[in-house]
Amino acid sequence: MNLQASAKRTLTLIAVALVVVLIAFTTVMVVLIRGSDSEPARITAYTHGTTSEVAPYVYCGIYLDECVGDEESTFLDVPPGMPLQLSLPSEISDAPWLLIAAYMAPDGTGIAAPSSYAAGEAAAVTVPSSEEFPLIGVEIRLPSAVIDENENPQARAVWSVATASDVATDQ
Repeated sequence: MNLQASAKRTLTLIAVALVVVLIAFTTVMVVLIRGSDSEPARITAYTHGTTSEVAPYVYCGIYLDECVGDEESTFLDVPPGMPLQLSLPSEISDAPWLLIAAYMAPDGTGIAAPSSYAAGEAAAVTVPSSEEFPLIGVEIRLPSAVIDENENPQARAVWSVATASDVATDQ
């Protein structure tokens, strides 16, 4: 009879262990499923007393699959001479990323000023503007694993801020 009691205890311990494993597995699956539906990261843009949350213009997987986004720039009026401050969440700043600032030259031509950042280098940046070269837009880009014909990584995610309605529409 002692053997049966020992066998019952062993079976009970195995059953309890299986229940614990099942609960842990279910918890992990719920967390993973919940995390997969999360919204893409947003950038916070600030200038001249106004703050705006910037949704992605486009946001794709690392291989340019499963893309989402409304393909619209967020407008934030940045008066000439005033800076634009951008705050990036860790989903962006913990990866290599590119900032492209667009300015309007006095002769009406656009000038692009790219700046690249290494992973973890900056979580906030200030983009300058001047009366002579007003800021007309900014893009933040995350690279993908896809390389173009010039051997440059294509952007998998883009956040776009249009900053000067009067300058951009006068041309």
